Amino acid sequence: MKPKINIITIGVDELERAFVFYRALFDIEDDKIGAGEDHVAFFFDEDFSFVLFPREQIAQTAGKPEALEGTPGFVLSHQAENADEVDAILERVLIGGGSIIAAGTETEWGYSAYFEDTEGNVWELMASPAAN
Repeated sequence: MKPKINIITIGVDELERAFVFYRALFDIEDDKIGAGEDHVAFFFDEDFSFVLFPREQIAQTAGKPEALEGTPGFVLSHQAENADEVDAILERVLIGGGSIIAAGTETEWGYSAYFEDTEGNVWELMASPAAN
């Protein structure tokens, strides 16, 4: 894997409060902001986004029952070329001593997986859906 961080997702306790703060900090146009019930994304260019996500949901993503001390407060995301590359990276994770939180799965957003490094930091691997 040639690491390229495409998305940084941070856990927040109050989504609206965090949104107001980061919107003012980033001074970004409305058309560069995407929001859903459980997240806000700031799109800086075609290759990098910064996402706010409830801390409790970050805990679930990390395979933890709740956001206790030691639960990661962020997720690093790497955009792979395709599903095969995602799976190949997961193999290297295991060889290196990391653990797989969620194996590669096809979703509406593409193919994604989550792993934890040897220090408990969470990564998401994703590949865009194949073109039909």
